[in-house]
Amino acid sequence: MLPEPLQSFATTASALAPDLAKLDDALSRYREATVAGRILPNATEAIRVEVTYHSNAIEGNRLTLRETQLVIEGRAPLGGKPMREIYEARNHDRAVRLIEEWAATRPANQAIVDRDLLDVHAVVLADIDAAEAGRFRSGRVLIAGSRFVPPGPQKFAELMPRALGLVAAGLHPAIAAAELHYNLVAIHPFADGNGRAARLMMNYHLLRCGYPWTIIDVAERAGYLAALDEANSGKCQRFAAFVVHSAIKSVERALGT
Repeated sequence: MLPEPLQSFATTASALAPDLAKLDDALSRYREATVAGRILPNATEAIRVEVTYHSNAIEGNRLTLRETQLVIEGRAPLGGKPMREIYEARNHDRAVRLIEEWAATRPANQAIVDRDLLDVHAVVLADIDAAEAGRFRSGRVLIAGSRFVPPGPQKFAELMPRALGLVAAGLHPAIAAAELHYNLVAIHPFADGNGRAARLMMNYHLLRCGYPWTIIDVAERAGYLAALDEANSGKCQRFAAFVVHSAIKSVERALGT
């Protein structure tokens, strides 16, 4: 039995078997295209920009996709944009590069540990909140728009190793990534930046399993948040399906289809 609020997504795989088969087929084509050199560097860079844009936009960042690109390229967008939003774009891109480095240099089965999550979070909040960047929260927190109340920090010593350890349980990579994402958001270990950190860690697991970046589209924010909320009550299939469908669309995007 997992301690609350953790959820196991193991039972969702059979119900999502047709979608997982579609994802596996798309991934096979993506890997073939990668080996053949058909995935161009500019396409990969475009996807990196989209990952940062969509993840930040979900959290309320108002930079456009083009403005996000300008920040990543080291140029200032026009119109006096808030510095926090500029830092969010810059930081997220730096976290993307860090995770790509890990996926390229670490063994695929290397355990994900607390330090990985803290290091990603430190990059996400760099120059935004020095007191909280790379540190687990010390107080209680509420989630705007949800009745779900995350656990207190006194439970992190038990919850974090259990949540991260589930990734090694032999699930399909997309199901394991969805489970990791959900459990990190449910624990809500940070005062700020939980959603961004969870999506980045979800992608870390997918990248090290040979997937391209999976984008959670800001246009689907309402469905995404509703699926997360439903998982809070133990009904995980909708959120697992959301992540699997996002992964399929992202692989096809990388293929140019």
